[in-house]
Amino acid sequence: VCSTWGNFHYKTFDGDIFYFPGVCNYIFTSNCKSPYEDFNIQIRRTMAQNATVITHVIMKVEGAVIELTRGSVHLDGKLVHMPYSHMGVLMEQSNNYIKVSAKIGVTFLWNEEDALLVELDKKYANQTCGLCGDFNGIPLYSEFVSGKTTLTHVQYGNKHKMDGPMEQCADPIPSAVPVNCSSEFATICQTVLTSKAFTSCNALVNVQDYIETCIQDLCHCDSSMADFCMCNTFAEYSRQCAHAGGQPLNWRTSELC
Repeated sequence: VCSTWGNFHYKTFDGDIFYFPGVCNYIFTSNCKSPYEDFNIQIRRTMAQNATVITHVIMKVEGAVIELTRGSVHLDGKLVHMPYSHMGVLMEQSNNYIKVSAKIGVTFLWNEEDALLVELDKKYANQTCGLCGDFNGIPLYSEFVSGKTTLTHVQYGNKHKMDGPMEQCADPIPSAVPVNCSSEFATICQTVLTSKAFTSCNALVNVQDYIETCIQDLCHCDSSMADFCMCNTFAEYSRQCAHAGGQPLNWRTSELC
């Protein structure tokens, strides 16, 4: 499973979590090692009121082009209404998500806001390119290495940019993170993510990664948006937990999120 959520967070098929604040059009994942490209999924984010949202997704699956924006789905340029099925591809709306499932072994979920998830059949292992990485089962390996150089997360993200024919979208500038920002935020992140609501999750999905991501959220986000950023990471942990077969309880309270 590869996902992206909240304040520019990405998690590759192999489990690396990285931060990449790009607002261009990027290849999220594609099947790039075979002569026939079964699928290619591209996403575009923008900043809206200091928060990041995914505004546009292009999916090329089995020769069809599906374009998703908030509230509309186009197939090969024509507006379609869900549920809609076309040559082994099913598009449906369920519990606040748009879901696209293709017979070839691709499942895609988008909450029409910040969070998107792609699950691939194992037959695509070692066959993928894009922000989601190469799906070779080894974290921190070839994704961030190019020849003999190690790429920063921003360099890695920029590699997968896909400008439109008339577009020249600027690459993001890496931002400095305040030096002492982790210690002050660690407690709240840890308290929520290891709370009773997530007990069944902690055994299934590595919580430390999400504690670190939550700390990053609090470091990178404006203080006015800190809650929003942090809550997106809690929501992602809850989704990953449910996806792994856990049963997260309701973690939202009147004081939190």
